[in-house]
Amino acid sequence: MKIAQLLRNRVLFFNCDIQAVFNNPKHMYNPGQTIQCAQLMNEAAGILNIPVVYTEQNVKAFGSTIPEVKATIPPNSHYYEKHTFSMYNDDGKKVLSQYPDKNQVVIYGWEAHVCVQQTCLDLVRNGYQVHILTDGTSSNKPLYRSTSYQRLAQQGVVIDNSQSVLYELLQSYKDEKFKPILSLFKKYKYEEVFTTL
Repeated sequence: MKIAQLLRNRVLFFNCDIQAVFNNPKHMYNPGQTIQCAQLMNEAAGILNIPVVYTEQNVKAFGSTIPEVKATIPPNSHYYEKHTFSMYNDDGKKVLSQYPDKNQVVIYGWEAHVCVQQTCLDLVRNGYQVHILTDGTSSNKPLYRSTSYQRLAQQGVVIDNSQSVLYELLQSYKDEKFKPILSLFKKYKYEEVFTTL
């Protein structure tokens, strides 16, 4: 099995459909943690100069990206509203075509078993190394979330978490970006904790 290290100059962050209607424990299992993880990753992307691709699904029905997440999305980001479940549609392909040297994607958002899962599978089929964040993805039911991780792992998606990803991108505490990233870990201390995958 080939193991590819995450590299800053090869990676994109995908912020998938973190929208207003789903921001409710009735509609999303443990939404608070995934929101904070998205904020952490978006701010980290700004520090590390990593482009963020963010989407909204059927805005008329589900609302816009929740304000506290949108406020953290860095300027060098790409947005499109989508009508497919997968982010890997015609608009997504246009964005990716701007980054021919980037073949790694870190994804977080909602819902793990629908839009996130289909995006992951499409990306893997098209040659991307994909990392899904367990602290940054959720579904309306815990079972749907956990079974999605099992399927994605079988298809070659790396089941990962925000700290592992960011420390891997840093590589050393001597990196000039280490202290700013460390400050984000202190800023976003998750109030809610997933107890199982």
